[in-house]
Amino acid sequence: MDENKMFDLLEKIYVEVQSHGKRLDNVDNKLNALESEVKKNSLKLESIETKLNTIAEVQKSHMNQNEKAHKEVVKPLAEKVDVIELAVKDTSKDVKDIKEDLTSVELITAKNYTDIVKLKSVK
Repeated sequence: MDENKMFDLLEKIYVEVQSHGKRLDNVDNKLNALESEVKKNSLKLESIETKLNTIAEVQKSHMNQNEKAHKEVVKPLAEKVDVIELAVKDTSKDVKDIKEDLTSVELITAKNYTDIVKLKSVK
């Protein structure tokens, strides 16, 4: 091979290597940009995770407060229900006793009426 051809060939190889070098530089720049974006996204994810943990803690605290408040409301209501239940039972017993007494009064009144009719007929 003569020197000119060899020089041309070396020149073409050099140009191609430079072209590949530029492409590698572009790839490197893109990788750096992607790495930067990944870091930003990682920071954002960490921030979101922290906020979610805070929300979960607040929600748990509210749930505990609500359960406590619910128990504080339900307990007196349950006690009132117990008192009302006893009052209803007592009232039911009183009504039953009054019914029995009324039946006795009706029987006595009927007997008295019969006695009055007999006494009027004897006159």
